[in-house]
Amino acid sequence: MNASIRYPKAREPQRHLPARRGAALSKFIVFLIISAVIIIAGYYMFSKPAVNPAEAYPTSAKKMINQFFQLISTGSTSADQKAFKLLSLPIRKMHRKHAGRYWQRFEDLNVYLTDVFGTSWPANIHIVRSRNPEKPDEYIAHVRTEVFHITVANQDRYAAALPHPHYGLVRIREFSFSGGAHAQQVAANTSVLGAIGLQGAANNVAGISAAYSAVDNLKPWQIKHRLLPVVLHPHAAALGPCVYQLWPVRKDPTVRMVLKQIAHDPQYAVNIQQEARKVLSGHVSDTTLIANQVTHIHTPY
Repeated sequence: MNASIRYPKAREPQRHLPARRGAALSKFIVFLIISAVIIIAGYYMFSKPAVNPAEAYPTSAKKMINQFFQLISTGSTSADQKAFKLLSLPIRKMHRKHAGRYWQRFEDLNVYLTDVFGTSWPANIHIVRSRNPEKPDEYIAHVRTEVFHITVANQDRYAAALPHPHYGLVRIREFSFSGGAHAQQVAANTSVLGAIGLQGAANNVAGISAAYSAVDNLKPWQIKHRLLPVVLHPHAAALGPCVYQLWPVRKDPTVRMVLKQIAHDPQYAVNIQQEARKVLSGHVSDTTLIANQVTHIHTPY
């Protein structure tokens, strides 16, 4: 038998094997690189020092004070929120759950200054450091005839020390930030009347409230902030009593400025102009003052 013997063909070498090994090695290297990045990032995130909250404050007390007034002058909630962040760290932490009350008080201060000096009041701010050696952290801000004594604090005392001091606002002597809840309620009632076209009614409500509210033991700035926005409206209700109740602060520069405006403004009734002149001159009888609920007759501020 001449049957031919068949031998299996020799297998050719797999030439693509090195290429597969190279691809696998590349994937492994990429995996190592990604793993290293994740590990380094994780280490950095959990081991880096915490952000120092004091760094967010201005390094100049004057700059911080000016920034505060510029922010509240806009009348926007977002700006009031930024102004709140300029308050000293302990105050911010204490009142962070009801910051809205502070925003309202910021708006009250803006409205007061706008009523008295117009919308351009932020352009008339002059800030100097107090010369009182007993109050090294006090600055004085002049807004036209208004004067605000402002206490600041270096925020380094509440956080890790920094190369340069960072300043936060502690208090304004002539304007308290407390009472925001009541201020919110008053603002809401007034805005509702204004929204339905009853701005005159809103002014009357404000006038009556100012004239017949308790006035005992009010500080000079409280008398001014309560009465001046009212008497600046020629047709507000209870205008006469409000003018007379400015008697204790009649020597204040801002009060004198407003009373002079009233005395020469024909929009006011003649009797109101005459009453403004009497208060300016200091010639009002005790009987008239008592009848108009003036409690500080002989002790003008």
